[in-house]
Amino acid sequence: MSRAKAWRRAALATYITAGAALTLAGYTVATTAANANTLRDTRERIEDFQREQTAIAENAISAASVRRGTLPPDTRPPVAPDWPKLAERAMPSVVALAGIDKPYGTGQNNHAWRIPGVQQNAATAALTHVRAWHRDWPKEDAKRRQRIICGGVAVEGNKVLTVAHCVEGQEALRVRTAGGEWREARVIGADISRDVALIEIEGDPLPPIPVAGVMPRQGQDVMAIGSPGGYGFAVGVGIVAWYGRDAAMLSPDDFMLVTASIIGGNSGGVVVNTRGEAVSLVSYGYGIYTQTVPIDRAQTVAAEIERRAELIGRCKAQADGAACG
Repeated sequence: MSRAKAWRRAALATYITAGAALTLAGYTVATTAANANTLRDTRERIEDFQREQTAIAENAISAASVRRGTLPPDTRPPVAPDWPKLAERAMPSVVALAGIDKPYGTGQNNHAWRIPGVQQNAATAALTHVRAWHRDWPKEDAKRRQRIICGGVAVEGNKVLTVAHCVEGQEALRVRTAGGEWREARVIGADISRDVALIEIEGDPLPPIPVAGVMPRQGQDVMAIGSPGGYGFAVGVGIVAWYGRDAAMLSPDDFMLVTASIIGGNSGGVVVNTRGEAVSLVSYGYGIYTQTVPIDRAQTVAAEIERRAELIGRCKAQADGAACG
């Protein structure tokens, strides 16, 4: 082979390689740009929704204060609360949730892939691997450990109610009872938009918390029980501030806001009235208030979660999937 032919072949190979690389680079840039545009549009829609809901809440606080879901307002004669006694009575029913975060891995758990319109392909996977290497995710995964994340309350049998944002992203769950006993737990299901989750614990059932058949009125006393910082069970006393729709969550439902202060670890804890009856679950801090999920809605969502889990179980048990309808 002459030297001229060798040079021509080398030049042709270089040309083909460069063309392929240019095509791949263009594809990668286009895909990344499309993903960025999709994420930006999604974020803008969420921000628009939040602004709209904030305006609604600000213009209709008094009207929102009477919306309590399906339970009527508490019109019983007021009771002078004995908070120490009520806390002692409720403690056997409350738990602290401990979790281990899911590993970063190579980015396969990225929530961005759940957004409609976001594309996942070889190019984006390669970029994610580069991010994993750059940020040393394997090293961060090695540091994972169990930590107290939230509270919960026993409602029936081995079932425990908590809030959904507590269990999302957890690889494993355990619970600690007020008596110091550790038990394994599993998530039956969760509703992120309404911030309710149902879990099942091993071992003997815990005594269920008494549930109120009415909701406290604005200004009535309540007590929140949680496990802030994982240092033990704590209580916070306040009043019902108002009922209103949350502007920060994609939910059409109303929440109950109370003045009982919380810190990390109180989420999922139970809120009781002056009779020791459960009226809501702590969701998260909302400025100077604590946002809570009314107990009747939490029970309704939990029942939906349980029915859905039973249906999925029947579907898996049927080889032909006939029971899924």
